[in-house]
Amino acid sequence: MEELLNFKPEVGIKASLFIDEPKHAGMITQQEAEDLGAKLFTYTYGSEAIGEQATWYWAVNAEDDTILLARYTYFGPPTGIAAYDMLALLCNNKTVHAASLMTYNGLERFLRDNPTTPAIAPSDNYVVTLALDSVLEASNEYYGVALGREDLTQPCKDTPMSLSAIKRNITLHDIQTLQTLRDYTKAGSTDRSCHETLETLLQENKKVTEVKKETSAEVSDIPFRQMDSKERIIAVNKVIDGSVREFLVMDGGDVEILDVKENGENIDIYIRYLGACNGCASSSTGTLFAIEGALKEKLDDKIRVLPI
Repeated sequence: MEELLNFKPEVGIKASLFIDEPKHAGMITQQEAEDLGAKLFTYTYGSEAIGEQATWYWAVNAEDDTILLARYTYFGPPTGIAAYDMLALLCNNKTVHAASLMTYNGLERFLRDNPTTPAIAPSDNYVVTLALDSVLEASNEYYGVALGREDLTQPCKDTPMSLSAIKRNITLHDIQTLQTLRDYTKAGSTDRSCHETLETLLQENKKVTEVKKETSAEVSDIPFRQMDSKERIIAVNKVIDGSVREFLVMDGGDVEILDVKENGENIDIYIRYLGACNGCASSSTGTLFAIEGALKEKLDDKIRVLPI
């Protein structure tokens, strides 16, 4: 087992640095939490028997639930260290609730060396999924959220993920096969007794996906300038969904499309920042440029994005 844990698969440079020199691994003592004027919260996810166990240590401001300091201990494959260390970094200065909203694509992209190259091999995608699930479960424990008995059932003996978590990830990643499900959740990788349950979940998702495709609004394939107002807003939201929205949500914010108007040769898109993005320094610089750049590339090079 020790040789397995010390083996480091091929990963990107950034992920490799997190594995070799994790900055946030370890425990937080009661004294450290008190010195920060915070309360110590701990939560253990998984087990060594499964091959995946993490314990979160959060020093939390009791007044507003902000995580002032996040650390973790971890037992599992090396790539998991990269996922947990980055996640611990991102948890700092977020509320417990905001930490639970962080997304797969957001965390995985933060681990990348460049936007187009995945940080880890597809077969290790589950380490990102499990790390995020551990924060969600920790958040539920912190707030005393009681899930239904069926939701808490762990159908497979090779993953700490509950039935509800597996369902959620099947939908999130539109998973169609058992192999892809193993890659993202570890479910069914060694425990064949749960394959029938997993196949049922995959079939249910396939039916739901087919219905959604039939009923969802499609982005028109006509040029952006020829779209009507409703089509333009749908197209703008779709581009933002695929580019920056997940990062905004991870930081506790979002963006709302208010209007799209032609102004001579330009097309002005009026937006409103929501949540933490409202008033954020980067909302008028980096974030704005990222939104405008994506829309220019995908829709029309004369687009201007105007926050109000």
